[in-house]
Amino acid sequence: MHQCYYCEQIFDTKEDLYEHVEVHSDVERNREITERKKKARKT
Repeated sequence: MHQCYYCEQIFDTKEDLYEHVEVHSDVERNREITERKKKARKT
């Protein structure tokens, strides 16, 4: 049993967990990029 530390969803294998965590990391990365663009526009 492996648990996602972002959303606490449970997976049977590490492989399933790693595939799932990529979704979170992509979302986080996109959010950071969006925030930077917003800040750049304000200055």
